[in-house]
Amino acid sequence: MKPTSRILRLLSLPLILILLGSSLAPAALADLDRPGRLKIMSGVVQVWWIVETPQGLRGFGAGSGTLVSPDGLILTNHHVAVPDDPQVKYLGIALTTRSDQPPQPAFIATIVADDPYLDLTVLRITHDLDMRPIRPADLQLPFVALGQSDNLDVGDELNIFGYPGIGGDTVTFTRGVVSGFTQDASIRGRAWIKTDTTIAGGNSGGTAVDENGNLVGVPTEMGAGDADSYVDCRTLVDTNHDGRIDDKDTCVPGGGFINALRPVSLAAPLIEAARQGLAYQGRGSQPGSQPGGQPAASGQPRLSNLQFSTGVTESDQPTSLVTSLPSGSRSLYLFFDYENMTDGTPWELRVQFNGQDMPDAGFASNAWSGGSAGNWWVGWSDVEFPDGVYRMILTVDGREIADTEIQVGGQAQRAPAFANIVFSQERSAQDEPINPGRLFPSDATRLYAFFDYANMTSGMEWTRTWLLNDEVAATTTAQWNEGASGSTSMELTSDDGLPVGNWRLELSIQGQPAARADFTVTGQGASGPAFQPFVWSDDVDQNTGRPNSVGTSFPSGSKAIYVFSDYQGMSDGLRAVSRVYLNGQMVVESPFEWSNEFYGGATGVWWNAIHANGDALPDGEYTQELEIAGQVVQRGSAVVGAGSASTPAPTPSQPADGVQIQGVISDVDTDRPIGGAFFAVLKPGITVAAFQWTDDEVYALAEADRQGAYRLPALLERGQCYSIIIGADGYWPHTEDDVCLNATVPDLVDLPIQLQQR
Repeated sequence: MKPTSRILRLLSLPLILILLGSSLAPAALADLDRPGRLKIMSGVVQVWWIVETPQGLRGFGAGSGTLVSPDGLILTNHHVAVPDDPQVKYLGIALTTRSDQPPQPAFIATIVADDPYLDLTVLRITHDLDMRPIRPADLQLPFVALGQSDNLDVGDELNIFGYPGIGGDTVTFTRGVVSGFTQDASIRGRAWIKTDTTIAGGNSGGTAVDENGNLVGVPTEMGAGDADSYVDCRTLVDTNHDGRIDDKDTCVPGGGFINALRPVSLAAPLIEAARQGLAYQGRGSQPGSQPGGQPAASGQPRLSNLQFSTGVTESDQPTSLVTSLPSGSRSLYLFFDYENMTDGTPWELRVQFNGQDMPDAGFASNAWSGGSAGNWWVGWSDVEFPDGVYRMILTVDGREIADTEIQVGGQAQRAPAFANIVFSQERSAQDEPINPGRLFPSDATRLYAFFDYANMTSGMEWTRTWLLNDEVAATTTAQWNEGASGSTSMELTSDDGLPVGNWRLELSIQGQPAARADFTVTGQGASGPAFQPFVWSDDVDQNTGRPNSVGTSFPSGSKAIYVFSDYQGMSDGLRAVSRVYLNGQMVVESPFEWSNEFYGGATGVWWNAIHANGDALPDGEYTQELEIAGQVVQRGSAVVGAGSASTPAPTPSQPADGVQIQGVISDVDTDRPIGGAFFAVLKPGITVAAFQWTDDEVYALAEADRQGAYRLPALLERGQCYSIIIGADGYWPHTEDDVCLNATVPDLVDLPIQLQQR
């Protein structure tokens, strides 16, 4: 059934489907004009390292930054703000006053939010050059507004500003376009924005704005100065003034070129934490330096089982496995297993095309953050892959560990395929998973695996293999009898409960790998993993580490609040993430491995502290979320002061009693979910034709997850009419005006949508 007829049946509407194609996209704006460029440049700063020498304090330009608020918050790179040099005493800030003049040193700044793994840092201006304190409210500096980096598309214009040179060089402007996006398992969404332009290394931490002049990226990832090496910074000046340029001088990010930007969406939690005065604990700290750190591995790093996929599921698994790609493919993901890795160790992915290095295609040296063992992935989306042979080379600490190749070229084939493996302990009468996940208790006696299949032929040989801790636990080869396309399930049973460990299901068709997915069974005795509801406190006993006072509401002026949960049935080595939200907006995200003196073991108490950089926590609702092995195991909230709604209303007129719309967006030909598709509802009175693509015109906007699932964040009002736009990259959009909801529409409408590829 077409989605338009389903909307008609549910909502009783006269529908008009308009396929606008590319004309639905926002009209391309003219290049930034001269006033626009001058406005952006006034928000670009140069960050100086001020060092102690025998002759006194001296400074030189280390990199660039962007003022993101009038009261002196600056977004830059971690490697710009945190040099590996004990001589650096202060961070100086030089302002752009004229495009033809060097920046003018004006302030001293300090770090207020830092994430070494993302290589992002937020500074706050605190003093003038005479070290006199400055009140932030007194600054009123020019700044660059934050944009929506998640809305960027291939071909969109980028305007990059920064200070490429060292010392007092003038600000520069470079124009380019988005050439694609890269992702990895440690980051939800886009990890990097690739660009076709060459940006000088000193622009690290600088300013990349879209056509509207809004900040969308931070020039960060360094390419190579030549085809044989990758660099992050080089010793280019005599920083210690001993008359020589050598390894005793401070490394300056001025060599090589930058070929990727960190999306500004990844900086949003740091910026919000800095605005609210909250202490931010980021990922990627040195091993053992903080709760959640990891001791060094005892053996040599090992990377294995390198396999390719064209997609990633919501649970970080390959959608299906491929050994080649047809011409015109625009997405590719590399999965691999690892062991004996140590957080903080430099690792890198290099790419060769037909035997030639492609320094702008790989992942430059980065700090590992996946823990000691597990599975990982990196990938490219919306990227052009010319026909040829691609070799992927993985290195750890400068040493080549593993490599693999894939061929791109030829016509797309309707080959038999398995995809989208999902696990659950229960299934519905319609043979669908109930509460799917990747973490299961040891007392489970039955587990279901669901997967999709396409282009299958009756009698075709296929094999399913269950592995436990890399050893085959069970394997079966059979003749296919399920039909050509659809979905099916299988069972894994054990009367005594599933053994504890890391499990993998591998599916193959006629001896060729087709799909795989992992899950973990953990527990102790007959109990599985369990976290008690969070207990909140604003005071902790210094001797026992337990809360002195317990509640969910604390007075204004509280300097810190703590959250605790007794747990059992856990296993060391699991990947975990702690997230803190303030009034519905994430302000801290801290991945860690469940294995150290703070968080580890089968039973114990998990805890987290939320505190401010200043005197007191801001009033509001604080929400703690704990995720283990890709699924949320506990979530709870507490209020400081008067509090606030956890989710801001998207419009003042949102009804208290309205219609909730949710569903799945999928491909009309393959029924596969379309992750990243959007469902937009415009404010009443705004038609599709009149829509100018501004946030103020949107009533509610939902983005589909990797399983294609969406849920509008606001209720729709009965008796009201709306216009809607549903779309995704590479698909024809659905648009409608006069979508009117009458009194008979149910409170919850499950609305599946199918889109047609262009």
